[in-house]
Amino acid sequence: MGSAFAALGAIGFGIASTFARLAYGAGATPLTLVTARTIGFVLLVGGLILLLRQPFRLTRLGLRSLPFLGVAGFFMSVGYLSAVAYIPVSLAVLLLYTGPFMVGLISAATGRESLTAPKLVALVVAFLGLALAIGPEASALDPRGIAWALAAALAIALQTVFARSILHENKPLVLNWYAHLALLPLLLVFGPLVGSYAIPQGLDGLGGAGGSILGYILGYVCWFLALTRIAAIRVALVFNLEPLVTFAAAALLLGERLTLQQSLGSALVLAAIIGQSLWRERAAR
Repeated sequence: MGSAFAALGAIGFGIASTFARLAYGAGATPLTLVTARTIGFVLLVGGLILLLRQPFRLTRLGLRSLPFLGVAGFFMSVGYLSAVAYIPVSLAVLLLYTGPFMVGLISAATGRESLTAPKLVALVVAFLGLALAIGPEASALDPRGIAWALAAALAIALQTVFARSILHENKPLVLNWYAHLALLPLLLVFGPLVGSYAIPQGLDGLGGAGGSILGYILGYVCWFLALTRIAAIRVALVFNLEPLVTFAAAALLLGERLTLQQSLGSALVLAAIIGQSLWRERAAR
């Protein structure tokens, strides 16, 4: 069941960005979707916490970390959904998945972990894969999309490195609920500086927005349910399905197609991610 929940969570996150692109085609903006899904998360997950009878309680460290989690969540959410508005979804998710490798570099730079040979090999392979995948379209890609995707990846990496102790002390679902609650005022105050609000038009636009919001919430909830049943390292390994789901959804719903060179580059990135996850699981055992 734990692996099944993790796979379902990967599917939810994987389809969210593709549905978001459909909503953009009908007039929606990244800020609209981020705000809507944050509100939806607070309402639906708040109800789930009540249903599970979990206390809305954080440790002192958890409370002090909320501003950091809110800011990281702002760049994660706005960054990724803004990226898919400017560059193909398939390339955006590849850039987003540089996050795990940033974790290794940041951990090594701050003395939290050493940069071992397997991590270094994975980093080099992933870099070569990205160079192959992005190379054919580098001159045609909108630099705003690349910048937003890398900003989201960096936010994920920083949150992963510096929030580990926070997660150990607090329930993940409750902590993420508070993090989304802290994100709302940031969206309302600073969101207009990076975007605008616009409601998507027509059934396709509303369906795209709804699919993106529900996919995101499904991903988060299933991630939590998986963590309660299997080890976090195994959850991370199964969640590596997300890029594959994104590629398939983008091909089916958006007609995106990768060239042979881009496919080879994507395969190298995914191999590096999965290889690193397998090495971590083996080291943990």
